[in-house]
Amino acid sequence: MRIPEILSDIAEKLEDLIEEIVLAHDPLTVIVAGSLAEGKFVRGLSDLDILVVLRDPVPENERFTLRALKDVDVEITLVSLEELEKALAEGRDFYVSAVRSGVVIYGRDLKTELGLGNSG
Repeated sequence: MRIPEILSDIAEKLEDLIEEIVLAHDPLTVIVAGSLAEGKFVRGLSDLDILVVLRDPVPENERFTLRALKDVDVEITLVSLEELEKALAEGRDFYVSAVRSGVVIYGRDLKTELGLGNSG
């Protein structure tokens, strides 16, 4: 993923954060979702959404984490593949949008595997 110019001052910290997530969780995939993936990110208004898909169930107290990279809030959501499949079947917007429109920055693209094809 090419980091937008507006975030160039935190690009290295963002890359470090992604590496930290990968080392800590050994995920199937890491997806940047929301406004950044959709090209609608507005510094000072938007946050960075990162969806991390794991093989195993995630304890409730570890599911959501908020981190700050300078003045940008980063919301990290951990979910198991099974929980993601259930959320998609229920039509939960964040997850559907993340898998459909998000940018895979680590691991495999789950669109086809999860039945979402390549449509946007």
